[in-house]
Amino acid sequence: MSMAEPMSDRRNAPLSPPERARMMRALVDELIPGDAQWPSASEAGVHGLLALRVLADWDDAAVDTLDRLVGWSAGALSSPDAARREAAVASFEAASPKLFDHLRTATVLAYYETPFVIAAIQASGRPYSARPHLTGYPMAPFDFNRDTPRHGRGHYLTTDEVTRVDTTQLDLDAAVTQRWGLQR
Repeated sequence: MSMAEPMSDRRNAPLSPPERARMMRALVDELIPGDAQWPSASEAGVHGLLALRVLADWDDAAVDTLDRLVGWSAGALSSPDAARREAAVASFEAASPKLFDHLRTATVLAYYETPFVIAAIQASGRPYSARPHLTGYPMAPFDFNRDTPRHGRGHYLTTDEVTRVDTTQLDLDAAVTQRWGLQR
């Protein structure tokens, strides 16, 4: 579609793949704009991850709905005016809170797993690993004086103060668990 065609004609046609990419890039950058230390969401590649995880299952109607909600074809989200872009995202959140929350959550999760953001977190002096389950994080051993709760809620038992719970009244030797079909 040429840029000379009227906007109303363009709005009736599905967004082209490059236009969808530009819309997603603009949306994630409004959600996570970045600065000198942190990459924007699109610089980190979040719009591509969002497309893989969310948009891949969408049909043209779903993309058109998002286009309408963020005002992409109407020029709101693509505006050079920051206030207009912010208003477009706020309007999207108000009009479709569940979809907005779904896309915002997916954006944030994708952002913090990218190597660029992990490097920015590490550069800030915080220990952070893409795969902490492999190496863990350095932790000081438990110190009773330092780590005992002091907030006054609940209570603390040392290991030797823990006692078994009496389950004899539950008749576990003869009881049948109905829900799962497990017979003892």
